[in-house]
Amino acid sequence: MSMPANPLRAIAEWSTGEAIESLPAQAMALVKRAVLDTIAVSLLGSRQHGPRIVAELQFAQQEPAHASVYGMRRKTGLLSAALINGTSAHVDLFDDNNVLMIAHPSASLLSALLPLAQVRGCSGREIIEAYAIGFEVGVKLGRMLNPELYEHGWHVTRVLGVMGATAACSRLLRLGSEQCAAALGVAASMASGIRQNFGTMTMALHVGLTARDAIHAALLAEAGFGADAEALHGKYGFFPVFAQQNPEMLPLGRPFELEASGIMFKVFPSGAPTHAAVDAALVLRERLPGGVSGIERVTCFVHPWNAMTLREEQPKDPLQAKVSLRYCVAAAFLKGRLTPEEFAPQCIDEQALLDLAGRIDVQISGDLPDNGEFPAEVHVRTRDGQTHVQRCEVPPGGSSRPVSYEQLVGKLRSCAAGILEPSVVDRITQAVARLEELREVRGLCEMLEGPLSPALPGS
Repeated sequence: MSMPANPLRAIAEWSTGEAIESLPAQAMALVKRAVLDTIAVSLLGSRQHGPRIVAELQFAQQEPAHASVYGMRRKTGLLSAALINGTSAHVDLFDDNNVLMIAHPSASLLSALLPLAQVRGCSGREIIEAYAIGFEVGVKLGRMLNPELYEHGWHVTRVLGVMGATAACSRLLRLGSEQCAAALGVAASMASGIRQNFGTMTMALHVGLTARDAIHAALLAEAGFGADAEALHGKYGFFPVFAQQNPEMLPLGRPFELEASGIMFKVFPSGAPTHAAVDAALVLRERLPGGVSGIERVTCFVHPWNAMTLREEQPKDPLQAKVSLRYCVAAAFLKGRLTPEEFAPQCIDEQALLDLAGRIDVQISGDLPDNGEFPAEVHVRTRDGQTHVQRCEVPPGGSSRPVSYEQLVGKLRSCAAGILEPSVVDRITQAVARLEELREVRGLCEMLEGPLSPALPGS
C-alpha cells in the first residue's frame, strides 16, 4: 500500500483517528512505567541550579497559578510549568531513551501532557493515549531520519521531540485533523537544539522548551492559527532543511513503536553512551585481585557513536561529568556505583578520581555490534602485568536487560527523598498503577509539588 504524499496530513489524520484505541495492554503498561520514571527524574532534577534559574524567571512573571511545578511547592502558568518541569526532567540525564529515535521521548511528552491535562481536567486514560500517539510519531520520524539527523548535530530530543509532543497535545485537546496538521506545522518552525550544548544547562532546557512549545503549538491551532500544509516535505520544509532528505512516510501504529522498539529506562544518571562501559567497570571492580589501587591503565573500547555524544575534555562541573566517559568509568571503579551522589560538585575535584580518569584511554572499535545501545569493552591493566577484560554489549535497562517495575518504584523513592513524604510517594505509585482509571490527573500533579522541598524566593 502506497503512503500518502503529504506526511503532515498522514500524521495528523492518524493522531486524531481511532487507531490508538487498539493500544495493546503491554504498551499501556509501558506508558505507566514511563510516567513513574519521568516523575522520579523530574523530582530529582527540581533541586538542580539550572531548573531553579528557569523557575525564578518564570515565577517573576506572576502568571495565574494553574499548573503544578514539581518539587518547588507551587503552581504557575501552563506554559511556564511545562518549561520548568521539562528542564528538571532532563537535567540529571536520568530520563529514559529510545534507541531508534536517539532521544529521550518521555521527558518532553509528559512534561507537556501532565500540566495540560491538569489544566484541562483530562483523565489518566487520555494521558496514556496521548503519550502513545506522541511516542509513535517521534520514534517513527526517528526511524525515517536517523542517524543522519543526529550526525548533523541536532539534539533529536528537541528537534523530533517537539513533533511527537505536539501530536500528543493535539490528541489530548481532541483537535480535528486539520487543526492537528496546523499544530504540527507550527511545531516544525519551533524545532531547534544543537548537540554542541551537551553537558551544559542548555541541554536540559531543550526538553523544557520542547514541552512548552508543543502545548503552545496545539493551543494556537485550537484557536484557529494556521501553518503551511507542506511544512514537513515542502521545498523549505522540515525534512529537507533539518535532514537533507525527503523520505517516504512510514506507517504509524503497525506495530506500535512502544512494542517494536520500546523504552530504555536508565539505572545510571549519565549520558546513555557511558552506561555499557560503566557496567563493565563495575563487573571488573569485583574481579580485580588487588582492588582499585592495583589499576595501572584502563582502555575503554567503544562504538563510533559514542564520540558523537560524549565530551573529551576534563569536566569542570557535574553537567560535563555526566557526558564524560572517563569520569563516569573512574567514578564507577572508585565508588563501586554511579548514582547522583557521584555527580555532587565536591566529587568533581576529588584528586583520586581525577588521577584515575587521567589513566583512562577511550578508543573507537569496529568490533562492537551496531545495536544502537552504545556497547563497550573495558580492558584493565594492573600493576602486576595482568590484563582483565569485560565486554558489555547491552547495558542495564537495555533491550535484553530491562528494568523491573520494582526497580522503577525504588528509583522514584530515591529521587523523591527529601522532597516528598514516603506516604505521598506511596500514593503517587498507587495512582500511576491505576492511571487508566483516574478521572482526572489534577490530584496526581498536585502531589508532585513537594511539601518537603525548599521553597523558592517569593513563594
